[in-house]
Amino acid sequence: MKQKFTPSQGYKGQGNKALSNALASKKKVSKNQVVFFDYRDERKLKRFINDQGKIIPRRITGLSAKEQNLLTHSVKWARFLAVIPYVVDEYK
Repeated sequence: MKQKFTPSQGYKGQGNKALSNALASKKKVSKNQVVFFDYRDERKLKRFINDQGKIIPRRITGLSAKEQNLLTHSVKWARFLAVIPYVVDEYK
């Protein structure tokens, strides 16, 4: 008799640890919260930028496509206006 598969068990020999760790560490933004990214708010934008200055992808931030697009435009505009740097000094 075959055992029922439950997501918590995982498939044997397939190495689901990396996937489960990535999903567990998502920075979810609550859905009740209105998302607005102001290009002048340096602290809020730096939450979504890694140590190299790259924008963190949507699959990790947990934002919707529309929210990620707003974030991207705000970060790019803030870089253009020199609110945040394009590249961190350590990587120049």
